[in-house]
Amino acid sequence: MADRVLIIANPAAGGVSAALVWQVARRCRRPVSVRWTSTPGDAVDIARAATASADLVLAVGGDGTAREVAAGLATAWHHTVPMLVVPAGTANSLYRTLWGETPWLDAVEAALSGAAPIRADLARVLELDRLVLAGACAGFPPQAIHEAKTREVSYAAALASLADRYEPYPGRVLVDGLIVHSGPTMLANVGGSRFRGGAYELLPHSRMDDGLLDVCVIGAEHSTLEMLRLTQTGAHVDVPGVVYARGHRIRVERLDGHPLWFEHDGEVLASPRGSYTLTAVPSAVSMIAAPSAAVAAA
Repeated sequence: MADRVLIIANPAAGGVSAALVWQVARRCRRPVSVRWTSTPGDAVDIARAATASADLVLAVGGDGTAREVAAGLATAWHHTVPMLVVPAGTANSLYRTLWGETPWLDAVEAALSGAAPIRADLARVLELDRLVLAGACAGFPPQAIHEAKTREVSYAAALASLADRYEPYPGRVLVDGLIVHSGPTMLANVGGSRFRGGAYELLPHSRMDDGLLDVCVIGAEHSTLEMLRLTQTGAHVDVPGVVYARGHRIRVERLDGHPLWFEHDGEVLASPRGSYTLTAVPSAVSMIAAPSAAVAAA
């Protein structure tokens, strides 16, 4: 049972408010500290330092906040302090993967009651030496995230707007050195979280504690709108033009010399790079999650 709780809250996340953080703190019913982030990267440093004094860390924010907290805990000297994601972002894909439709109040209660954590895997983007939690994606989704932010519209609206004019890029994906896809590419999603963008089950067979990275590559055989529909239920993995694989090292490339649209944990990278390599970091962080059967049934 957790005796000392640290809440790390990101005020820039879509659903975070002082009232919500106060509600989380009251739910803890034990000594609790609250730290608010002020700049990108703050949560990494706060979480890393927390391992000396906290028994449980609650990440209140979206997938980006959770990634920073996980990165801090994974790189701390004592990296056994568990974390729990309290969903307060725009998409909350990671929370849905870990808890299904369980209300966050019940998840907090389970964490405070001593629920056994899993040892969750992370990924590392080698070119950036950056840890990834929920996953990374190239192609259509990061371009939609960029448009949602620049046009100040919802992610769903940006997806719908971009779908009719999106042009697949010439791409290649390698898994542990073997080419699994080469040709026109709609997207390539890599990671551990089953869900991305909140509603899209791009990696329906993924587990966050198996030591492997799942990758799904969708080619250009079907319309973007059709794939948006199919990925909401994971039905896309059975149609032609979709490759699903697992491995320890995934390389995603764009072959025409142009920069590759690429994001991880909801953050679009402003980089001229045409390729990225992700490697699995097994059992990197202790994370409170629902029992596997409950998550799988969600």
